[in-house]
Amino acid sequence: MINFKNIYLAVNSQILFDNLNLSVLKGEKTAIKGRSGKGKTTLFNMLMGFVKPDKGEIYFDNLILNRNNISKIRKRIAWLPQNPSIIGRGKIIEQLILPFHFKINKTLLPDHKSIEMELEKLNLDKSILKSSFEEISGGEKQRLGIIVCKLLKRDVLLLDEPTSALDKSNLNSVAEYLLKDKSITVLSASHDEEWLRHCDKIIDI
Repeated sequence: MINFKNIYLAVNSQILFDNLNLSVLKGEKTAIKGRSGKGKTTLFNMLMGFVKPDKGEIYFDNLILNRNNISKIRKRIAWLPQNPSIIGRGKIIEQLILPFHFKINKTLLPDHKSIEMELEKLNLDKSILKSSFEEISGGEKQRLGIIVCKLLKRDVLLLDEPTSALDKSNLNSVAEYLLKDKSITVLSASHDEEWLRHCDKIIDI
């Protein structure tokens, strides 16, 4: 599904990757671990086409990542950053459905009942939909971001430290929600040993 082949990348004279080879199979739940500054988030930026390697090639479902294919590839990926900013001012329900007003996502717009069902799976009360972004915790923000990624029905989810603000109970709920779904491929960056324990494969960089 995803292949990084012979990747070399230097940033500000610092070599981040030298002949990196990494693969993620379709449906696989892969976690990348490594200390801060080793380039975990940079890998995501490369897959999304925001950073170009100095050498090597990246393939997504047999499509080589280049300017001709990047739009096709991005349409199949949902990316959740470490500090979700998908929700801004206004009530959470308004911001939650905002991505579904874009042309590419209009046919995926969930109804209110469907959203409430997803909230329940991640231990979130439906009353949160009437709150504002500033009123909720970091863990609630992470779980709401994960719900949006799931509802977008992309083939691949990129998750950057998805459990950094979660307690063990909510982490297990997220793992059940995402990692048991065989239809999606998950590539995450994480230091969390409990999260890593749930993944199919761990890549140390």
